[in-house]
Amino acid sequence: DKILTKFSDRKLSYQVGQRLYSSKKRNSLVVEREIFVNDIRHFRVRIEGMKVKKAVILSEVALLEDQYKSSKDISEKEILF
Repeated sequence: DKILTKFSDRKLSYQVGQRLYSSKKRNSLVVEREIFVNDIRHFRVRIEGMKVKKAVILSEVALLEDQYKSSKDISEKEILF
């Protein structure tokens, strides 16, 4: 029973194809691929607005710490910074 509550309490945070915004970092990125390294969930992301097209790998914890949210989770006011 405890296992089921842990899975149901944990919401699915990030998915491939999502566009994320951070008011803390003041930028947006697109999640391109999901990668598991040592049982830790990582994502290859593309930062929008960069002149050089560069993919960056970030862990799920790093995205949560930088307060990245999907466009569905935030208001229009927050998107405009």
